[in-house]
Amino acid sequence: MAEALVSTLLQQITTIICAGALEEVRLLKGVKEDLRKLKFNLTSIKALLEDAEQKQIPDKTVQLWLDRLQEESLDMEDALDEWRTVLFYRLTDGAENASFLQRKVCLFLRCFSFRRVYRYHGVARNIKEINERLDEIANDRVRYQLTDTPSRLLRRKESTSFIDESNIVGRDEVKKEIIGHLLCGTSKEGESYQTISIVGLGGIGKTTLAQLIYNDEEVKQHFTIRIWAYVSDISDQSKVAKTIIAELEGLDKVATLQMESLPLNSLLERICKSIEGKKYLLVLDDVWTENDGDFGGLNVTFKRGATGSRILVTTRKDTVSRVMGSSHTFHLKTLSQDLCWSILKKTALRERDQKTCEDLTPVGLRIAEKCEGLPLVAKTLGGHLQFQTTRKEWEDVLNSELWRMDVVHKDVFVPLLLSYYDLPSPVKQCFKYCASFRKDAAYFTSHLIANWKAQGYLGFNDGDDSLRELKGVEYLKCLEARSFLQIKDSDPFCGQFASCKLHDLVREFALYLTKGEFQKVEVSKGDKSMKMNSERTCRHLEVILESGFCFPESISDTEKLRTFQIFPCMGGVINDGDLCKLLNKARRLRALAIEYSDSTIPEEIGNLLHLRFLSLCSNLHLKRLPDEMGNLINLMVLDTASCFSLTCYPKGVRRLTRLTQLSGLIVRVDHDDPKEFSIGDLANLKQLVVLSMKMVGSTINVEESKKVKLQNLQEVKILVNEAIAKDEDTILESLNMSSVPRCCFDTDFQFFGRFSTPRNEYQYCGF
Repeated sequence: MAEALVSTLLQQITTIICAGALEEVRLLKGVKEDLRKLKFNLTSIKALLEDAEQKQIPDKTVQLWLDRLQEESLDMEDALDEWRTVLFYRLTDGAENASFLQRKVCLFLRCFSFRRVYRYHGVARNIKEINERLDEIANDRVRYQLTDTPSRLLRRKESTSFIDESNIVGRDEVKKEIIGHLLCGTSKEGESYQTISIVGLGGIGKTTLAQLIYNDEEVKQHFTIRIWAYVSDISDQSKVAKTIIAELEGLDKVATLQMESLPLNSLLERICKSIEGKKYLLVLDDVWTENDGDFGGLNVTFKRGATGSRILVTTRKDTVSRVMGSSHTFHLKTLSQDLCWSILKKTALRERDQKTCEDLTPVGLRIAEKCEGLPLVAKTLGGHLQFQTTRKEWEDVLNSELWRMDVVHKDVFVPLLLSYYDLPSPVKQCFKYCASFRKDAAYFTSHLIANWKAQGYLGFNDGDDSLRELKGVEYLKCLEARSFLQIKDSDPFCGQFASCKLHDLVREFALYLTKGEFQKVEVSKGDKSMKMNSERTCRHLEVILESGFCFPESISDTEKLRTFQIFPCMGGVINDGDLCKLLNKARRLRALAIEYSDSTIPEEIGNLLHLRFLSLCSNLHLKRLPDEMGNLINLMVLDTASCFSLTCYPKGVRRLTRLTQLSGLIVRVDHDDPKEFSIGDLANLKQLVVLSMKMVGSTINVEESKKVKLQNLQEVKILVNEAIAKDEDTILESLNMSSVPRCCFDTDFQFFGRFSTPRNEYQYCGF
């Protein structure tokens, strides 16, 4: 994540340095050279980050170095975000926002992460202090032996074709189905062989299944030649060819090394001679490359075998299956709880007497649930429990979070780390944000992308939002292709929105990577204060108030929160004064969700300069929004759906020109009201893509409505009363919305709610 953060910082610094009117902006005067030095420091550090990520697993001191860099980077990002915001609005906006900034600039400067600064000349001093700390971090490269060439210390152990079948359970049906395709005599027209792929998450048993198939007696008899080649992340055709030749010719290590100097063409000719006219089975285990050119020469060579030859590929990436031209792809599913228990108890209950087994079995069955269907987890926990002799020790394992268990880090998370390191740098931080997911919950992908935008993972929030949206979709597909996310094209609970889920082990892995940055706290009786305990500073917090209990009087360590989400259960109470204190303290928030609450929204919300995502939906007793809402000039998503007592929107919302999604808007349509958001004010919100609004008034002021030209609008839902619902076409035409791809017009008040589905049945991503 540090690499992506540093890249974002470099972009922000470049934007500030290259601003055409930099010298005209008094706030940034005198810091240009310091910003250039900051950029140089970050560029130097960025070159070391890939090597540092590889070394942090065996070397905990390197991990501390990365943690320190990340903390500094996040603080820097907040400061630069403030400067960019002020610069942007002073250079591009009118008098209204200019005067607003003049009033608020000192308030912004109080939020600076490194010192409280109250005058402009303090900015330069703060930049110098940042550079000094970065100098220290950069100088530590020698101590930790960091280089700009990744060490690649983390590798999966090389697989072989040998397997002890007595320890394997499950997979019988899929094994039978794959073997059926292997033994079928047909191939694609004009081709001598077919490729079959097994795709799945690391640790799900792809290699084990391939070994079972490779050693099946029927398979042995069907193919003249069988070859097992462990490929891993090698995309060098020569290395793959040497591995295949060593298998074909039964070469030892010395003979294999003698091939080092041979050119690729000679290696391929040698393979051709060995498989010419013979029906072969080639297993390519753990293939990573997504470049179809990496196997170009090999693909031609494989065609020299007899018709009916087969290549069986195991991979973590769905894209590899497509690149390899697979005729059949099998996405390996998780095992049942009973099968996980069968794997686990083979080791855990070995050599124990019957009474002990009977005593431990109830706890063991519940531990098997934690395996989430992954045989590697079952095997790992079984080995760990083998040395735990008492029921209390087994219960400790049951109640432990997997991401905190050292044995899981060593044996289970390593395969996932390989997949994680293979992700592009920006996608890594998007994945880590999925640590906010709840167990077994499904989330709207649209809200997940909106929150990625809010955190700055998809670029800055000025410019073309559609490009960031496309980038978010691309990142989702990248995570799905590597089996990190499970995406559904449609869902009965959310209409046209796609949804996504996270396998629980993947969620545990994300929590392991973030180490306490994401926390969920349930407040119960007697909790007057709340302390977040983590290995790192908490940046993303979800609070659930149990029925009948109040929001705690104080929450520690909130100054650096980037996400805050609070859900009072039925009867839970948020005290307005405590909420004011929180908003005054947590001024770095980028995403805020206060839902299903009876609380009012205090004017202090206007101090949240960084806020991009705000959800207030389903606050049934919320009657008004504060005028200070207009201060949230970076806001991209505002959601007040199902706030049925809300009667109007403040006029200041017209200043939120970066809004792309606005749900639950209330619009005065009969005249231009000086205090209420009116129909003509929509003209300012030119970046809107998704809009749902309720029209208030007895008629529509046509002159005001003609000002509206929302060219980016893709989806609109309009709620009207009976008086103005007579001519739908006229209304849409006057609002320049006739060509909106998805448009819904209704007079039913319930339509204005979000969804009728109970929250515990389907959750959307508030984080």
